[in-house]
Order: sequence, then C-alpha cells, then structure tokens
Amino acid sequence: MNIASPCVGTCKLDDATGWCFGCARTGDEIADWRLRSEAERMSVWEELPGRFAKLGLACRRLPWTTEDIRKFVVESLSRASGTWVVGVVGAVAEFKAKPGETVELRREGTQVVALTDGGALRFDIDDDLRALTFDTADTPPARQRVVLAVKRERGRVSVTNNIADLGHDIGAVSTADRQKHLFDLGLDRKEARFCVRVEPGAVRDALTSVAGHSLSAALPQIGPDLLRESPIRVVESALGRIEVSTPIPAPGGASPAGPHTHLLPDHLATGRALPAGMDLPRAYLPGAIYYPTT
Repeated sequence: MNIASPCVGTCKLDDATGWCFGCARTGDEIADWRLRSEAERMSVWEELPGRFAKLGLACRRLPWTTEDIRKFVVESLSRASGTWVVGVVGAVAEFKAKPGETVELRREGTQVVALTDGGALRFDIDDDLRALTFDTADTPPARQRVVLAVKRERGRVSVTNNIADLGHDIGAVSTADRQKHLFDLGLDRKEARFCVRVEPGAVRDALTSVAGHSLSAALPQIGPDLLRESPIRVVESALGRIEVSTPIPAPGGASPAGPHTHLLPDHLATGRALPAGMDLPRAYLPGAIYYPTT
C-alpha cells in the first residue's frame, strides 16, 4: 500500500502549534515524509483530523491513492449513490442516474466512462488528481462530499470570453458525435467551460450568427432556440466532461430526473468556482464534486 502525502499545496506553519496550515503536519513530518515507513505515515494520517479541527481548517486531503480515487468514482456510479457535478457556480452539469436506471460503465486506461439515457461522463483519473473534502472528520463517509482537484500544472481548459465555434467535437464520448459542431458559450473561466453540441439547424445558425459576442449579449437572441431544441450540453473541466441530452426546462421549471444542466447568469456573475465554504488551495483547479444522496 502506498500512503499518499496529505499535502494540498499550502505550505505555512502555524507559530502556535507548529502544524502546517495546509496539511496539518509538523515541519519534521513534512521534511522526512518519504523516509517514513507506511505504518508511520498512517499514524500521522490518523492524527490529522484532530489537528485540522484545532487549526479551524475546512479543506483537507483524503488518504486515497490514484487507484482509490478511481475505485470510488466507479463504485459511486455503479451504485448510483450520488451526483457528480462539473462546472462553476452558475454553470454546471450534473450526472446522476434516474431512479431504477442502470449506469453503463467502462474503463479505458486512466479514464472512467459512464453512460445513461440522458447523458455521459468521462473522467481522466491519473496521478495529478487529489481527493479533498470540506466536511469534518466526524461526517460519516457515506455523507461526505468529495472534491476531485487537479494539479494546476497539469493544465486547464481553453478559455474564451465570447461565443466561439470550436469546430468538430473531437473529444465527444461517443465516436458518432465527433463530427458534430461544438460551440463554447464563452464563460471566460479557467476552471471550466460550458458548450453546446449541435447539428445543422436553427440552433447552429443562431450560434453562428452570434459568434464573437459575449454570452450576456447573445443570450436574448439564442435563448429561445436553445430552449426549443435542447441541444447537447457539454461541460468540461481539467478532469473531464459531462454531456447532457435531457430537455432544458423552461424558466422556473423543474430540472428533469437524471443528468441535467444549470446555466444561471446571476449566479455565474459571482465569479466563484465552487460553492461558498469550499475554496481550494491555489495549487489546484476543481475537476468535479461528488454530492452523496442525502
């Protein structure tokens, strides 16, 4: 077993306790971590929850290896035990199965792919991924929110501040969709992008006509076509993507069961990547959040 380091990229020691504000280890524990035995590392991990509580820290890393993360993702999807969310506040895609629906799963190298009638999910889970939580140590594991965070150095999604025609969706989960056109709605956010995938028709024509315009300026023009035709929405982060094909509800309407999206300009204007109280260390970009079924 390879015990992971608790480091989250914030390296500053508290003068009072001598513990790091990021990982809650002592300076000596940080310096000689690689020299310690697996039993010694696990002993430190077992002390960390109490130290986090005393330091008043919210964000803490879970002691999961890359394979542990991959197993967690696969099991959560196979059990349909919660919801995976990709995006930023005000522009997200949510992936979950409808009640009683079976999720089709497959693994392709480092990737996990999940399919339902209403959407698709693909995460690339490698050694640059970390599992973090903002819940306290006494929160039951089955009710714990998990943030999959990607090392910033791994890279980020391409950023545009205007609606842009990206050409063929070469990253589509299904090869049959890779000749269809993808339009980036121009969130201008390094954490995620919100796109729509379209075939020839009114929506593609409308999006083409507003290419180069901001989302806020274009939305009154393209909104009616988007509502009427409900094209595939594709939300991407540095971790992967969620594709959603369920209908877009009318303003004020309820989201459909299963995968769905939210695009809320007022919430998007907050500029937040994650909900309040879930601020990541600067070393990471958010990949996805898992919310257990309550």
